[in-house]
Amino acid sequence: MIRLGVFVLLFFVNANIFAQNTAASPYSASGIGERTFNGTQATRHMGGLDVFTDSIHANLNNPASYGFLKVTTYSVGVNYTNNYLASSTESQNTDLASLDYIAVSIPAGKFSFGFGILPLSSVGYRIESVNENLDSKTFNRYEGSGGLNQTYFSVGLPVTSFLAIGSTVNYNFGSLIYETGQFVDGVDNGAFLSSDSSVSGFNIQFSTQIRIPIKNKYTFQAMYSYQPKVYLDSRNSRIFFTQSLSTENITDIVEINLASSDLDQTNLDLSAINRIGIGFGKNKKWFIGVQHNLVKSSNFENKFFERQNISYRDAKKWIVGGYFIPNYTSFSNFWSRVVYRFGLLNEQMSTLINNIPLSQTGISFGLGLPLKGLSNINVGLEIIKRGQRDLGLIQENIIAFRVGMSLNDIWFIKRKYN
Repeated sequence: MIRLGVFVLLFFVNANIFAQNTAASPYSASGIGERTFNGTQATRHMGGLDVFTDSIHANLNNPASYGFLKVTTYSVGVNYTNNYLASSTESQNTDLASLDYIAVSIPAGKFSFGFGILPLSSVGYRIESVNENLDSKTFNRYEGSGGLNQTYFSVGLPVTSFLAIGSTVNYNFGSLIYETGQFVDGVDNGAFLSSDSSVSGFNIQFSTQIRIPIKNKYTFQAMYSYQPKVYLDSRNSRIFFTQSLSTENITDIVEINLASSDLDQTNLDLSAINRIGIGFGKNKKWFIGVQHNLVKSSNFENKFFERQNISYRDAKKWIVGGYFIPNYTSFSNFWSRVVYRFGLLNEQMSTLINNIPLSQTGISFGLGLPLKGLSNINVGLEIIKRGQRDLGLIQENIIAFRVGMSLNDIWFIKRKYN
């Protein structure tokens, strides 16, 4: 109970910690920002594979997996990310460290449930350009920050020994801030326009999971997950102001009346998501799976914040991943009990810049290090390449070091002896 108390405290305290930026990408200026959550570290080290489930790990992207959970699990994940950005003329390095998720998952006899908090998306970029004429230079600045967080409550129910269903209710909240500015060389004050959206609302996810044993040695797994499209409430404000570049003092603030154009309150849609996957493996030895994710984002629009050079299409992702354990029962060799994970991903991203489609590819690998009992620490790397250096775009080479801790305990066990 002490351990649960610590995690509940972290859950509420870290609602504020998630307000930090978890992205440093110019492509986070589109949509609701860069999607930052792709599962726990154990699933991310397999490329984000949600089809695999077992009895000691909660799969936060697949609520049906709770139906097979046998132990109470306290999970926390952190990351350190380096992003090398390069255009055809210049390059830059950025570093970020952030919390990925905090989660508690509890089997309760005939069903299991879980709750937690995680960052759903993040906006973090600054782009500057220079226009030169005969008289002076004009500097333009485009900047964004903020993002959406998500608290969730999941329930999984075993229908039979090999079939489970589940559902998750999410509450999404946060702010998206976009700022544009311009100043002239030799003039201290610049003119800026700041747009702020305060976003909140619920969405729901459904999933089903199949685990079919074969000859008591092998297991076939399959999953399907559906998240319907919903609209989040967005309360908007916009101001003009001038700012001194030397002292950073803000003056001459003018708030724009958005009610006259019906932009003070708008809807921001969360696109529908379909996930389907299958996999096969030998129990406590190896597993390999494949998964396809489809995000119906082609009709996405943000009436309050629009850019002429950004358009959208449906996002599609293919994932191949799995794990290998040399000898699960070994007592003499620690490394024989380690879980070695790997993953590959290829994604057609939802964003088009100047009608140029974006894509990303990545690899991941990790180690599941056993602790006392059924607990473990998962450490690993993600390496992702996104975008391109030509045609006025930016290529990102991302290396993320991720660490997750899964502490397990057994609850709701009936006593056989008094």
